Amino acid sequence: MNQEQRKQALKQLKQERAQEIKRAAAVVKRQKADLGRIKERLAQGPATPPEIARDIGMSPRQTMWYLAAMRKYGMVVEAGKNGDYFNYQLAETEPAAC
Repeated sequence: MNQEQRKQALKQLKQERAQEIKRAAAVVKRQKADLGRIKERLAQGPATPPEIARDIGMSPRQTMWYLAAMRKYGMVVEAGKNGDYFNYQLAETEPAAC
């Protein structure tokens, strides 16, 4: 395959995948916004997953999913228990790279 054929093949592939690329970009944008809302809430002080979910208007299940990922990557830490739930707070320092 010569250079021009490769260029055309890539162009065609990009056109075929355009909708999927747009969908994926929208998902990433929404996830970044959700993470930002959780961080804003936790900047006000520690909270349990149900409290965070209620305060930001997100389902508890989705909130837990984000908190689990944020904990894994060092963005939040557990800050004691409140009843059946752990409180979460922002980590002292943000991780260098995720």
